[in-house]
Amino acid sequence: RFRGGACRAKTARQLPSTALSRTMHSLTLSSTRPSSSTKPASHRGPLSVAGAAATGALGTTGYGLEGEGLEGLRNPRLSQAFIALRSAGYEQDDWRKFPTEAVRAGFGESPDARRLLSLAVFVGTSQACHLGSFWAPEIGVPGAEVVDCRHLLRPVSCLYRPQKMPTHGQLQAQAHGRNTPFSITSEARRSPLDIAAWILSSSVEERHVAVVRFTSTRDIRNESIRYGHCTEDQVFLRTTYYQAFERMEGDLQVPIKEALDEGGVIYTSGVGILRGSLRDGAPWFRTPPKVDVLWVALPPHPEKGIFRHGLQDWYANAEDCLSMSRTLDSVFAWAAARGCDALVLPPVGCDSHGCAHPPLGVASLVHEMAQRYKHVLPQVHVASDYPAHLEGSWWENFVEVLQTGRRKPDPLVVVPPIELPPYRLKKQDAKEMYDKAKRASSRPRPTERSRGITPRGITPRGGPRHLPIC
Repeated sequence: RFRGGACRAKTARQLPSTALSRTMHSLTLSSTRPSSSTKPASHRGPLSVAGAAATGALGTTGYGLEGEGLEGLRNPRLSQAFIALRSAGYEQDDWRKFPTEAVRAGFGESPDARRLLSLAVFVGTSQACHLGSFWAPEIGVPGAEVVDCRHLLRPVSCLYRPQKMPTHGQLQAQAHGRNTPFSITSEARRSPLDIAAWILSSSVEERHVAVVRFTSTRDIRNESIRYGHCTEDQVFLRTTYYQAFERMEGDLQVPIKEALDEGGVIYTSGVGILRGSLRDGAPWFRTPPKVDVLWVALPPHPEKGIFRHGLQDWYANAEDCLSMSRTLDSVFAWAAARGCDALVLPPVGCDSHGCAHPPLGVASLVHEMAQRYKHVLPQVHVASDYPAHLEGSWWENFVEVLQTGRRKPDPLVVVPPIELPPYRLKKQDAKEMYDKAKRASSRPRPTERSRGITPRGITPRGGPRHLPIC
């Protein structure tokens, strides 16, 4: 023990002050945590593995983010992202300066280009959180200003298990004195984050907005930060949610996979939205709004109705419908219990994030829950910018059921198939048909007689007439 302490003291005297604090912190973590937690797990994302290498423990990647200058820009948490960008030919240190025109132009290119684009946007957002500042709407444009975002503290998460629901008194206490009119609205080609930012920026009163995030159950990607999809991973690309994710297991005191698979709701409060939509170039907000994020996991592929009965967009089993109803009930209940007056959610479970739920069944359940909690959660917004939701009449049908609450219709009456004869007609030869017609024409024709005239001595049925015997 004495020799180890002497070695640590000698090493500490040779390191700079910033490295000293980081090294001492990692030593403290290694002395208070089991040694097995210091080994990066193979199923973790590259960012989590890089964070573990820097701090010495998984789940503590919120530590060591402080730093200024080049050291803060090239944080060890972002080493894997920098390697990917450098391998693609991008040698930039400060990705906060990435121009919005380049983001807007790269959004419509190939999937590989969009993946690099989302990676660059994520690195810029992370650097803004690490250094505590950015330029809004972007650097180098007229009217740009430096925005200090150090007031956006790390979001904190808590777990609401499915066995626990808020009481009626909690819901009424949060809704006391609120006179917001009830409404269910929908918006296409805009993400839920865009709608939440618009509500908070356009309202003259203080608002409390919650955004719903969903993934599939038993998905290994739930345990890593995802920043490779420009549409599905916007909560990591544009907000400070990744800071909460890095310490989420410490906040919940339970593994994330276990919390989601058992049907719990992970509620994260105080998430700052730093940037706008990627379709618009991901401009920086001058006044970043804060929202709450509710994360739930859904069964990936429930059984849908029979296509020939016209029920392919509805749930086939009552168990799957009941499971989705319970999940939405928990989301609405806890959003209302935490004092939210607006809930923004995507088409939950519909053709994204590894899930394929029937859209009309989901829309009917969202309408039902909105009506159930309309006195405590007056505004419900459904928004999506996912490409699959904008094809054909998908969105129009979803909105129609969302507004009307139409239930699952009766199956269509299918006409049973007609039984055909057991034999098949074969096409005869032309010569045979000619010979047959020739033989039929050569037969003698019966004599013609007028209808209704019966010869004398013959009954109408053709037999001989029998005279009565006197």
